[in-house]
Amino acid sequence: MTDILPTPQPATGGAPSAPGGATAQGGTYPAIPTDVRTPAGKPGAAPPAPAPKQRDAYFDNAKFFTAILVVLGHVWAQLGDSNAVDAAYVVLYTFHMPVFVFISGYFSRGFMRSTDKFRSIFPTLVVPYVIFILLYRAQLILINGVDFRLSEIFRPHFLMWFLVALVLWRLSAPLWAHLRHPVAISVALSLVAGSWAFTADSTLSRAAGLLPLFVLGLTIKPEHVRRLRAGWARWAGLAVLAAALPVAYVWRLGDVVPRIDTGFLYWNKGYADMGFGAAEGMSWRLVTLAFAVLLGAAFLACIPRGRAWYTEMGTRTMYVYLLHGLIVKTFDYTGMLDRPVLHGPLGIVAVTLACTALGVVLATAPVQRFTRWAVEPDARWLLKPAHGRT
Repeated sequence: MTDILPTPQPATGGAPSAPGGATAQGGTYPAIPTDVRTPAGKPGAAPPAPAPKQRDAYFDNAKFFTAILVVLGHVWAQLGDSNAVDAAYVVLYTFHMPVFVFISGYFSRGFMRSTDKFRSIFPTLVVPYVIFILLYRAQLILINGVDFRLSEIFRPHFLMWFLVALVLWRLSAPLWAHLRHPVAISVALSLVAGSWAFTADSTLSRAAGLLPLFVLGLTIKPEHVRRLRAGWARWAGLAVLAAALPVAYVWRLGDVVPRIDTGFLYWNKGYADMGFGAAEGMSWRLVTLAFAVLLGAAFLACIPRGRAWYTEMGTRTMYVYLLHGLIVKTFDYTGMLDRPVLHGPLGIVAVTLACTALGVVLATAPVQRFTRWAVEPDARWLLKPAHGRT
């Protein structure tokens, strides 16, 4: 697996592929009859080899741009003394991780139908988590001077929460296939969970808060997603994103609308931790979910449809996600991002371009070859042979 997400759907099929030929709607491809005949009518001829399935460039493009936004978001967080950057940061955090979670759900449909899919969780998520959490903890100790504590060595740090949440979401996938209104139920759980004590743990808080976006991707009909590829949708998406920036700018100034705790955008706190009661907290979380869907749909509508020079890079989002954090945290711990020159207009533009370049470099094939041992370790030896295989 060269990606944090499963293989996208074929470009011509309209639905994600699944084990055994099942489509995202639960059907199967037509079976080849036993009595196969040649064009001349003679039985016994071997069926023609099926054409190889093509990756959907649209989703690879979407994953590439979303990964770049993740890099930008983690650096812009250090440049929040500019109102303009702060507004862009608010807009970005409203939708970029929800979109990432939505796409994760969209390509996790196989987990609803086949237990064999669960075999991939340990080697592709758990083992990389162990490797990278050790690297992130080593950074904290060696660069940031944090005391070594064995009890916290495997505790999620920085962006590692996503791998833990993805394990939990995928383990829950079979449940949502049996519910009549899975999205509505997941929204209800997300709203209620904000008032539970376990939200003191930021990883569990994020997993519960963002659950509706995963379930939406898991259960949405592919034709609804295809509507985002219409020509009119791109213009509508651009208009929504363009309007969001001045709205966020005015909101962050606090002169017209009172500023609200941005913890709602991070999904990492419970209502009580942000100073809200249950009813008020649920209302703001519901509003946050609504804006996440609106801006996320607008972003996806703006994604290019065809293949481009960055399309192949969209298959390596795991590399961008896991590796960029080590670089960003090195700059953070050493104080490089605190330099005043980086907080002026030219500095902000330079940092933004540098972050974009960093995301592109981390998605290249040489980086993949050099770091595959950590991002995609060969952990198949930990698994038992699959059923019916030796």
